[in-house]
Amino acid sequence: MINPVQQALLFTRLRWQFNHWSTQQIQLHQKRRLVKLADFLRQHSPYYAEVMGAAKPLDLQALKPMNKATLMEHFNQINTAGLDRDTLIEFKVEQERQGLAKLFQEKYSIGLSSGTSGNQGLTVLSTQERRDYGPLIMARTNLPKVKGQYRVLFALRVNNPAFMEINNRKLYLTHVNYTHEPEHLVKIINEQKLNILAGPPSLLSHLANHANQLDKPIQGIVSYAEVLSPSTKLFLETSFGAPVIQIYQGAEGFLAGTCSAGSLHLNEDTTQVELFDVADESNIKRVVITDLYRTTLPFIRYELNDLIEIDPEPCSCGSQFKRIKQIHGRSDDLFELDGENGEMKYLFPDYVRRSIIQASAKIREYQAIQTSRSEIEIRLVLKPGVDRIAIQAQITKNLTHWVNRIGGRMPKIRFSKTAPKVHPKSKKMIRIRREFNAG
Repeated sequence: MINPVQQALLFTRLRWQFNHWSTQQIQLHQKRRLVKLADFLRQHSPYYAEVMGAAKPLDLQALKPMNKATLMEHFNQINTAGLDRDTLIEFKVEQERQGLAKLFQEKYSIGLSSGTSGNQGLTVLSTQERRDYGPLIMARTNLPKVKGQYRVLFALRVNNPAFMEINNRKLYLTHVNYTHEPEHLVKIINEQKLNILAGPPSLLSHLANHANQLDKPIQGIVSYAEVLSPSTKLFLETSFGAPVIQIYQGAEGFLAGTCSAGSLHLNEDTTQVELFDVADESNIKRVVITDLYRTTLPFIRYELNDLIEIDPEPCSCGSQFKRIKQIHGRSDDLFELDGENGEMKYLFPDYVRRSIIQASAKIREYQAIQTSRSEIEIRLVLKPGVDRIAIQAQITKNLTHWVNRIGGRMPKIRFSKTAPKVHPKSKKMIRIRREFNAG
C-alpha cells in the first residue's frame, strides 16, 4: 500500500530542495548519495562489485560509460535482484500482446523500449522506486492549479503499472496509446472530463486541430518523448489556451521538469549529469547520467546519446538547479557532411529544423531525413494554394547558409510531398533523422 503521508512528506522535501538548495548543497548531496550507492552495488551487483573494486570513496570518473548495448549484455550481472534478462523480455512482450500492464512477480515494474536504434532496452523499478516516482513528478512539473482533481489524458505507447500507481485523490491518469484517432481522443476527454493533456508533441499537435470539439477548457499541456520545438509549443498554447509544460524523461528516469518561470531544470538531487563536448565549437553537449537512487537496475554513467544546451544564466524562479536552454535531439541524428578538405563535419538537428520552419509560415508538417552524406530528403506538407517552389528554394538557401558556416559541402536536397512518418521502431515522431551509420 502507498502511504499518502510519506508521499506528501517526500513531495514537500523535493519541492523545498529545488527552491532552496545552493550549488554547493547539490554537489555535497550527490557525493553522499554516490557513496551509499557504491556501497550497495558492491554488495548486491556482481558486475559493479568487480568493476568498482573495494576502493572508497567511489571514483566515478574511473568507470567506463555505459550504453544500452552494454547494459543489456551484462543485465543479469548488473541488476541487484537476480533477474534474468530473457525472462523479463518474454514477460513484457507477452504483456504487450495481451494488452496487460501487470507487475513481474507482483513486485517489479518492467519497461521494454526499442529506441530509435532498434536495440531493445529493459528498465526495472522496485516497489519503493515506483512509490518515489509520483512525488517527484508532482514536485517538478509545475502543473497549473486546478479546482479538484488533475484529470490527465496520458498518452504512452505501452502502459506501465508504475504510472498507474501514481493515481490518487489529487491526480488521475487515463492511459491511451498512439494508435487512437484524434476524434476518439476527443470523445475520451469529453466523457471523462479530463483537464490536462500529456503526450508527445506530434500527438498533441494532431489533437490541437480538434480543440474546438472539446466540451471544457484544457488547463495544462504536458509534452514529452519527442523534441518540443518553439513553434510547436506556441501552436499548442494558442490552440488550447493553456500553458505547455515540458518533461525531459526517458527509460532512464525523470531527468528534468519545468519550473514556475517556464525553464526546464535538471533534477540534480536525484540524477547526476555529466556533460561532454561534441565535435564542434558550440555549447551543445552530450549527456551521461548517474541515477542516485535507483538500485534494482542501476544507471551508472549511462550515455543517453542526447544533445542538450545548458543555459548559464540564473533562472528567475531562484532555483540553483541547472536549466536546459534547449534539447537539440539525439547525437544519432547529427547530419554528417563531407568537409571542404575531406574531413567530417556535423550539422546539428536544430539548424536543419530552423532552416525549414523559418522558410515559411505556410508549412503544416515537415521531416528531414539524411539518407547518405550527399543526400537529404525533406518531406513537406503545405497549406493549400502556396508556392511550393519558392518555399523549397528558401529552405535550400537557409540550409546552404548553415552548411557553409560549418565548412561542409552542401548535399543534394530532395523534396517530397510525403507526409512525415513515425520511427518504425520507437513509434516516435523524429523530425530530423539520419538513416545511415555514423562515421
